[in-house]
Amino acid sequence: MKIAIGQIDTVLGDVAKNTTKIEHYIDMAIDKDCDLIVFPELATSGYGLRDLVYQASISVNDKLIKSIATKSLDIDIVIGFAQEENGYYFNSAAYFSNGNLIHIHKKNFLPDYGMFEEERYFTKGTSIETFKTKFGNTTMLICEDAFHVSSHCKAFFNRTEVLIILSASPFWSDYKSMKWEMWENISKTYTQLNSSFVVFANRTGFEDGVGFFGKSFIASPHGSIIKQASFLKEELLITQIDPKDIKRAKIKMPILKNEDETWIKN
Repeated sequence: MKIAIGQIDTVLGDVAKNTTKIEHYIDMAIDKDCDLIVFPELATSGYGLRDLVYQASISVNDKLIKSIATKSLDIDIVIGFAQEENGYYFNSAAYFSNGNLIHIHKKNFLPDYGMFEEERYFTKGTSIETFKTKFGNTTMLICEDAFHVSSHCKAFFNRTEVLIILSASPFWSDYKSMKWEMWENISKTYTQLNSSFVVFANRTGFEDGVGFFGKSFIASPHGSIIKQASFLKEELLITQIDPKDIKRAKIKMPILKNEDETWIKN
């Protein structure tokens, strides 16, 4: 099974131009016989939208969404986009397969600290759901969602086998660590606890002086990074995964069978 990540830069507010780039990367992944391609958070619009959110958001009936859906006849596709729905605006992720939009996740946790202003412009999603794909039980999270234990707990009890994280994570570092190391540590921990793959798709490039570091990766259920993209460069990252690794990981760490699920439903 071949997975691709479209680690791309985006033009703030230019949905048409960003979608053209997305479609180009999809075509490249199709040419490489990939089964799935994942794009970063807000890939159609850019991240720091502020008041641009009202003109850069699109509905699920938009022609650009339908165009991407058509391409999913040849490859499963995940994109992050600013979604308009009944006069509300969401930071959303869409999963396309077999020519159809099969699932949308709306970001639950909207950061409003430091440089982040998402809660000012977007409406919160209210659920984290797991859905069936050809790769198994699949859950999508968007950036800040993945920092919350409750998100992973839901994925755990829903028996997620592929966790897809879309991100527009800006770069920072101190004398002890780099930002991407935090993402690697979080992902490697939960791959082992959940016996799942993690597909982390982060954008790259600069926007209003903010740099997005890239370093997208796929992590195995055994807690290792299978393959990782470059720092600060656009790239089509492609790697092969073995779904049997999920079963092997569950045999190695059979944690879920001992869990009492009743408490999380209350």
